[in-house]
Amino acid sequence: STTSLLLTTPTRSASNLDLILDLDLDQDQDQDQAIDHQQSFLRRIPTSRTLNDIPNALDTLSEIRTRLRNAPTIWFLDYDGTLAPIVEDPDTAYIPTQTRDTLKELATQYKVAIVSGRSRQKVESFVKLDELFYAGSHGFDIRGPRNSLVQHSVAEKFLPELERARGNIHELVGNVKGVRIEDNWLAFSVHWRMCDKSEVPEIERCVDEVLQRFPSLRKTHGKCVFEVRPRLDWDKGKAVEWLLNTLDMDYQRIVPIYIGDDITDEDAFKVLKYRGISCIVADDVALSNGKNHKTNAHYRLRNPAEVEQFLRAFLY
Repeated sequence: STTSLLLTTPTRSASNLDLILDLDLDQDQDQDQAIDHQQSFLRRIPTSRTLNDIPNALDTLSEIRTRLRNAPTIWFLDYDGTLAPIVEDPDTAYIPTQTRDTLKELATQYKVAIVSGRSRQKVESFVKLDELFYAGSHGFDIRGPRNSLVQHSVAEKFLPELERARGNIHELVGNVKGVRIEDNWLAFSVHWRMCDKSEVPEIERCVDEVLQRFPSLRKTHGKCVFEVRPRLDWDKGKAVEWLLNTLDMDYQRIVPIYIGDDITDEDAFKVLKYRGISCIVADDVALSNGKNHKTNAHYRLRNPAEVEQFLRAFLY
């Protein structure tokens, strides 16, 4: 929210998110009252909607700019499928030069954090920008920019179990054509994008079989990947909350923005449901193929190219 924001009278259904951004400046309106009014209105939004129900963020830029006007903003961005296109070989998921240039300039004007399921070191090696905050391993490993004191690691005690489980899974499926097992330090990924799809149920069965022997670990799903991480109350949403608190940005006038493409990003979307702006990255092909799932995101962007365009729109 911005200084003295006042919601105008809606003329459309309250289930349409763009109503929350139909805001006008009113210098005589008390800021606390305006914030309370806005928060009350936000709670009228349905808990979750399908991808088809939410507008494209690029189509509502003026409304989003209205909400961000004069408001301190921090950006949280997923990596794969958000900043970098999804590719068959995860080791070649390079960020486009134009996107890196936009991120570099964005970081001169805002705080910017990359929140990824990849290891922090791997994402840093892809992005190559020291001025950003990085939260790797689904937020279990957080570091600030170079020379920053921001540092937080969760679940290091689980490293032996993660290593053993990863080795056991590799023994069972490592020879399956197309399987890639990626060490993300405080988590690991079993990629099956390049596998024969008929092999996937057996791959998942083997992962589940191993994890039965490691009750401290759990499996989650991603895009053509099984993610294994510690069974702790910690995720990308918790990482966002921790960074907001650590950076003294955990108050209502701040407008955090989160952009991500995967189910693991829904934890962050939930955290920002009534206090920030969130965008899910999902292309039209996915929707036409029946992947019109529910989401807690406010907006949609179709691909990493649109993400870069959206970021660039907020440079000044």
